[in-house]
Amino acid sequence: MAKRIRKIAKIRCRGGSQLKEGIDRASLPEDCKAIKELYPEGISKCSYGCLGGGSCAAACRLGAISIENGNVPVISEKCAGCGLCVRACPQNLIELILPQRNIQTACSNMDAGKTAREACSNSCIACRICEKNCPADAVHVVDNRAVIDPQKCICCGMCAVKCPRGVIRDLYGIMTD
Repeated sequence: MAKRIRKIAKIRCRGGSQLKEGIDRASLPEDCKAIKELYPEGISKCSYGCLGGGSCAAACRLGAISIENGNVPVISEKCAGCGLCVRACPQNLIELILPQRNIQTACSNMDAGKTAREACSNSCIACRICEKNCPADAVHVVDNRAVIDPQKCICCGMCAVKCPRGVIRDLYGIMTD
């Protein structure tokens, strides 16, 4: 029997978007699918971002996900890569990655630069600085956001260092904050 390749969960959103007018976080259900049913276009100015209901944290049997700052999920080193959080996220913001692929894009916004910037303080603005500075040609802006090809990425961190918005991150904080 082949040995299972260990993966970890990664969230493609760091929060940073304000709630839409008239939405009170305290009155929202603590379930992302229920929030999505109530607000199909999202609750934040960034419609692509995390709903913050905690469905991913509730699905995690190891307690590897916590919701911080009111609505931002954070994954700890306890993650076993089971994928329950991936299935629990109605926004499709969580994916399983190889742990050695530590350079990742933490944004799912597909709006053009100005619109993305206005929607979220942590959004990719498609400036292409990451593309220009990647020595392996592994980073490309697709649908107005940086996408890293894991087959080409050499994890040098140049894209993370050069990203003016801090969207491309070193998951382990080795090269960035």
